[in-house]
Amino acid sequence: MNVNTVANALLIAAAVVWILAKQIRPAPIKSRMMVAAPLVMAYFGIKQTPISTWKSSADLGFIAVGALFSIGLGLWRGTTIRVWRAEDGRWWRAGTKYTLLLWGALLVVRVVVAGAADATGHKAADGLGPILFSLALSFAAQSAVTAMRMSGAPAVGSGQAVPLRVNGSAPVDADPWAQSSSQQWPSRHERIAQRRAARRARRGLR
Repeated sequence: MNVNTVANALLIAAAVVWILAKQIRPAPIKSRMMVAAPLVMAYFGIKQTPISTWKSSADLGFIAVGALFSIGLGLWRGTTIRVWRAEDGRWWRAGTKYTLLLWGALLVVRVVVAGAADATGHKAADGLGPILFSLALSFAAQSAVTAMRMSGAPAVGSGQAVPLRVNGSAPVDADPWAQSSSQQWPSRHERIAQRRAARRARRGLR
C-alpha cells in the first residue's frame, strides 16, 4: 500500500465521519449549499480522475455501477430525513437512524465495487476521483428529494395536524419511521418543554 493510497483512505474516512455528523444533527436547510456542494464535489471528482479512466469502457462500467447505487440510495435517504419549518419561516432538517443505515449501505457498495475493480485490474475506477463523483450524485439525489418534500409540506400554523414539536418547530412531511422514532424517544429538552406546557395548562384550568 503506497502513500497515495493511505492518504486517499484517510481523506475518505475523514469525509465519511464529517458527513455522518452533519447528516444527523438538526441544522437549517441552505438551498444554495444543496446545489453548490454536489457541484463542487463533482468538479473535484472529475478533476481527480485520470483521463485514461474515462476512455476505458471497463472503468466506465465500474463508475456507472457505483453511480447508480449512489443515486438510488441518495433518493431513498432523502425520504428518511426529518424536514420541518420553524415559526420564523426557516426550514430545518435532521437525519434519523435510517439515514445512517443507508449511508452504511452505500459504504458497503463502495467496498464491493472497489474490491471488484481491484481484482480485475481497474483500480483507478474506484480511486478518490470516482468516489467524490459518486458522492456528489448521491448528495444531489438526496437534496432533490428534500427540496420536493419542502415544496409539498404544510407550513407551521396552517391548521394541519403536526407531530412532536422540536425546539419551537414542528416536523412536517417527515418519514413515518422517523416520526415514530422521535415521538417514542423525545429529547430531554422536549420532555422539559412538554412538562412546562402541561403545568401551564393545569394552571389555566384552575
